[in-house]
Amino acid sequence: MKKILYIFFGLALLSSCTNLDETIYSDLAKENFFINEESLSKYSARVYASLQDWATEQSYWTFDIQISDEVCVPHNPAGAWEDGGRYRQLQTHEIPNTNKLLLKAWNFCFNGISACNDVLDVFESVKKDFPGKDRVIAEVKVMRAYFYFCAICYWKDVPFAISKDLKNYPEKKDRAFVFNFIEQELKDNIDLLAVEPTIEYYGRATRAVADVLLAKLYLNSEWLTGTPRWADAEAACKDIMTANDGSSYYSLVDEYKDLFKVDNEFCPEGIMAIPYNTVYTTSDNHSFIIYMSTLPADLCPLFGINAKAWDGLVGQPDFLASYEDGDTRKSATWLYGQIYDKSGNPVIIEVNGEGVPYIIDPEIPEEALLGRRTALQGARIWKWEYQSDGSLVGNGDTSMDNEFYTMRYADVILMYLEAVLRQGKAADAAAMTAFDKIRDRAGLDHIAYADLTLDKLYLERSHELAVEGWHRQDMIRFGKYLDAWWNKPVKTEDDYNLPIPNDAIAANPKLK
Repeated sequence: MKKILYIFFGLALLSSCTNLDETIYSDLAKENFFINEESLSKYSARVYASLQDWATEQSYWTFDIQISDEVCVPHNPAGAWEDGGRYRQLQTHEIPNTNKLLLKAWNFCFNGISACNDVLDVFESVKKDFPGKDRVIAEVKVMRAYFYFCAICYWKDVPFAISKDLKNYPEKKDRAFVFNFIEQELKDNIDLLAVEPTIEYYGRATRAVADVLLAKLYLNSEWLTGTPRWADAEAACKDIMTANDGSSYYSLVDEYKDLFKVDNEFCPEGIMAIPYNTVYTTSDNHSFIIYMSTLPADLCPLFGINAKAWDGLVGQPDFLASYEDGDTRKSATWLYGQIYDKSGNPVIIEVNGEGVPYIIDPEIPEEALLGRRTALQGARIWKWEYQSDGSLVGNGDTSMDNEFYTMRYADVILMYLEAVLRQGKAADAAAMTAFDKIRDRAGLDHIAYADLTLDKLYLERSHELAVEGWHRQDMIRFGKYLDAWWNKPVKTEDDYNLPIPNDAIAANPKLK
């Protein structure tokens, strides 16, 4: 089943990345191809292939973790990663519309929307009705809503189109308009989606995916539209938590690291997975290569990686310092301190001709943003287990074999707690015993619900969901995003909205 699943996604990548001249010996009419749900789902694979751009080196995800307070990219000891100051611009939040990383985030959103529109235009021209047709169409509409949600969380007003057959350039719509469109699209289609997360719907939009999107939309409604929607966020979370006769189809895993290990597919906590594989999903811009972006090259042999990693992304010191003592999620997410080999021996590194213990210091002096950090400064991301079988090779050519769960059940529990806490519903918060399990597996004492403040919940979300791509929204919602942190000054509310990339403006005269 796993092999079939990755071939499904891999074929979509091949068909969506390259235009090749070919000799066509026969044509298959739409009416003869689209005959059941399976045929529609195969065609919709290109939508999910667009989603796989998420975990590449320069992507929506890596952009998000850099403009939050999680990750920074000072110049490494070799002076690399300067790149015209594009990474420093993200750290200081002085981002011009010519920044390449900004454009990559924009393209993730609007390439995804375009793929959805293309697929929907084909589907809606199919006149034949059959079981499952409405479900697959609903899936694609939910995915389009997801891409639009990503867009309005970065850009206040965005170009809006729901068909590829526009007579003119798409008009720019304000955030409130697109917010209402996303909400209505999700509500109109949620009842058509698969409820039980069976293998057939793995990696596809299910009812829980739509509910997570609704919860995220409502939780962030106050800063997106000016109107708080806490009760609606609570209801969306409860729909997931009670879907299976009150017990939910999802559950927390016992060990935090199990969520991110190699071969972590079909995890009971995962709600929306982006499948990756060293064979079937490896191509330009569709690979999961965090190992290349964060590890120094001399640590690759320790992990059985046959590549020269680029030594770039490191944890921001302020974020590393925010963990509670004893929180095992810190060492599960970040590689720091004394490094040991597979036999448990301390690794020695040569510095200035002398052998010294390989100890990574999470502290980085502030002047390193303009100069260089040393080889032993900056915690590295290792939340996703690196396979040590030698399959990670080349110069960022090979994808990791871990799924990336963009939505998971622990997030639903924490969103529910936030929604009821903001409404002053202490009894509902106290009844959420699953929060105790989140703390248990992190090695931490329970928090009495009378002591659970928004600031404590913010830190819980920060550490549970570290570098998973939701933190910037949390920072804005909890009033932290305009604060100063490592090498980033205090900002004004204009900082909530990013500039539209210059390339997008050049391509559409209706954008400014």
